[in-house]
Amino acid sequence: MRKKLIVYLVIGSLLLLMVGCSQTQTGTSTQDTKKDEINLNVAVEYTDHAAAFYYAQGKNLFPDAGININDVKVYASGVGVAAAFTKGGFDVSYMCLVPAIFTYANGGVPIKIIAGTHKNGYALVVNSAKIKELKDLEKSGIKIANGPQGTSTDFLQKLLIEKENLDAEKITANTVRMNAAKQLMALRNGKVDAVFVPEHFATLAASFPGMKMLLKSADIWPDMQGSVLVVTEDLLKNQPEAVEKLKEINKKSIRLMNDNPQDAAEIVAQNLNINQTMVKEETQSPEANLEVTPEIAAASMSNLKMTPDISVEEVQAVIDKMYAMGYLTKTFDAKEIMAVE
Repeated sequence: MRKKLIVYLVIGSLLLLMVGCSQTQTGTSTQDTKKDEINLNVAVEYTDHAAAFYYAQGKNLFPDAGININDVKVYASGVGVAAAFTKGGFDVSYMCLVPAIFTYANGGVPIKIIAGTHKNGYALVVNSAKIKELKDLEKSGIKIANGPQGTSTDFLQKLLIEKENLDAEKITANTVRMNAAKQLMALRNGKVDAVFVPEHFATLAASFPGMKMLLKSADIWPDMQGSVLVVTEDLLKNQPEAVEKLKEINKKSIRLMNDNPQDAAEIVAQNLNINQTMVKEETQSPEANLEVTPEIAAASMSNLKMTPDISVEEVQAVIDKMYAMGYLTKTFDAKEIMAVE
């Protein structure tokens, strides 16, 4: 009887130890999770250029990697993102390369490009009854809507003029400036005859009756770097592990989108529609119908070459061309703005 009692006591002690160890490990794990959680503020463009972010968010890739997105601000264009970055408050951005370079070189904002998100992704959409060929853009009375100076589409329009030997003076005189949301409303209402916009706006505009996508950015500069993943120098210096996680999330999100294009289109369309109200308020376009169907999103995303790959040579080529065209006050080495392997 005494032996049995001893055995029971030993077994009971072992069970208590096991439970105690289990509780300690669970408690430590929870504390470590909270301690190791990374909190970030993100700025993105209201286009499917930010598809890698929208999809990663929809698939919970950020929390799965221990990253908590505190705040997301959505802007109508890369220029809006760039302006926001100059005021501070953001750690990460998915933005077009041209405004990223402009922000760094002319705005003096300490940012670093850590990855690419896509190549291509802009287009010229025209009223097919008025514009049959590129030369028609020079005609008197033709109105071409484009984004503010310093946007990727403005840059591409100048490249187009140079490449096709068009009359720069006539086309510049025919160009009016407005954000992409207003461009689409103006095109639909007959106030302009052509729009130069980023995707998804380009595919959406081309779906309007009588409209045609006359030219894609790939026709002007094949595989030009479209958008990039950007972080602040502070984040890179103080939380390098966060930067590495962001790179991995970006890579995984793009791979999954390429493998599951329909799923990606549905998630991206859903996010764009959710953010309609913010963009309407920012652009003061309450009447704009910006609804995006999964079909429009899928067609648009097929015009993007989604890849995290980016090279110093690609970025340097854009920097050099921007400087030659007067966008930058000085040229610089692409390695200054890049933190890629």
